[in-house]
Amino acid sequence: MLQAKADWYWFYDLESHTLRLNMTEFTFVTACKASKLLPNAKQTQSFNVADNQSYCEFYAVIEEQLGLSEAACVQIALNAVAQTKFVRPEQPKSWYFVPQKHAHKRTMFEQVVLLQSQYASAEFLILEENKDCANLMLLSKSLQLDERKIMKQFECIKVLQDRISSLPKSTITRGKYQA
Repeated sequence: MLQAKADWYWFYDLESHTLRLNMTEFTFVTACKASKLLPNAKQTQSFNVADNQSYCEFYAVIEEQLGLSEAACVQIALNAVAQTKFVRPEQPKSWYFVPQKHAHKRTMFEQVVLLQSQYASAEFLILEENKDCANLMLLSKSLQLDERKIMKQFECIKVLQDRISSLPKSTITRGKYQA
């Protein structure tokens, strides 16, 4: 796992209108939409202890549940940290997804889940949740939500809990995701 360093910091690039993380040797460009950023996202901020803790937790979940490469785990975990720290909260948009009346009960450790739109299903990472709703980040490359709207990888959406289902057991082998 790529270890955070004390000199890492978040900054907003005015030319490209992107939120970035300076990681000493290189710069990571997040997938956060500029129009959805909180005002403080445009201020330079250190990658602090709380950011590092979230990064490590998201990394561990992705590595355990999907078994992806280190580079993929880092990319997902850093986008998850950026989304939870810098993106404005939104109201649920559950109407895009099919209710899961007979969904398998998830365990508290299942953070990678499935949502089904009218057009397709896709894998998401739970960023935050309560008993009613969850804020989720799309892990799949894209997801058609309706006739015109397509979600892109690493975009977030908030939905009611009844739209979320566990990944089918056929896609998981000893905690590893099979693409």
